[in-house]
Amino acid sequence: MEDHLSDHTFSRFAKAFPNSGQDTLKTVKKRVQSLAGFQPVRYSCCINSCVCFAGPYKDLTECPNCKESRFKANGQPRKHYDYIPVIPRLQAMSANSEHAKKMRYRANHVHTPGTMKDVFDGSHYQSLLNTIVPGEEDNPFFYFSDERDIALGLSTDGFTPFKKRDKTCWPIILFNYNLPPEIRFQKKYCIHVATVPGPKKPWDWDSFCWPLIQELLQLEQGIKAFDAISQRLFLLHAYLILAFGDIPAMALIMRMRAKMVFGLVEFATLKLFASTLVRTMYPCDETRFLELHPLDTPHLISPSALMRD
Repeated sequence: MEDHLSDHTFSRFAKAFPNSGQDTLKTVKKRVQSLAGFQPVRYSCCINSCVCFAGPYKDLTECPNCKESRFKANGQPRKHYDYIPVIPRLQAMSANSEHAKKMRYRANHVHTPGTMKDVFDGSHYQSLLNTIVPGEEDNPFFYFSDERDIALGLSTDGFTPFKKRDKTCWPIILFNYNLPPEIRFQKKYCIHVATVPGPKKPWDWDSFCWPLIQELLQLEQGIKAFDAISQRLFLLHAYLILAFGDIPAMALIMRMRAKMVFGLVEFATLKLFASTLVRTMYPCDETRFLELHPLDTPHLISPSALMRD
């Protein structure tokens, strides 16, 4: 994986080194899955990557945008979208003593008023420290009240993997802000969640994030995990505190035209822009994917309007 070997090249190792006892690629994949303790979750999606058939779309037989059929004649999905769960990976990081020590950076960070050194010096994070997590009236607790609580950031961007540049795909990546700034963006610490396969820009990007949002809702309330430092079980909490990307990516996430997002970046203060992102909500009742505060986003438009730009 690190050397970007193709499946064909890996399969030729057994012939090149017949006495090495080289396992087949299928055997190696099974072994990796067994060691990892979790597997990717496969969903079906539109052949044009308009939507992922999850959440409110899970029972549809055709795409609500392009009207392409979801299934082949034999009843199998025409296209798949693979999602890699986040919770098992965060649990594994907490259970590893080396990673657990590195993730104490957030708790040890000292905020100096008037100084901006990291995201934890921002007004959004500072306000969360005095905010009670909703949904726990019987046992209320504040955001990041435990030193092991994890702050996450989300990023996405479209890119063209082929020279003709006629097809795009959209990776969805999480960053662990509990790690020190000098390592948090290194490739080995990036949490790759999924990749919208393309060939076109997603019509409803929220549908591809549906599995991620369900996990984030669980992490907000707490997931049982093992702390390698204290050698005890605890409730692991993780919160998505920001989302970022270039202008087209933010337009996709915020359901706005790219020129409107550019206006926010150019004329609005960082605080106003952050507050707009914070008001993005994913309800549990599966009635809507996205609801934006009307006072903050008066130009809310439908996904179909985004495709005209």
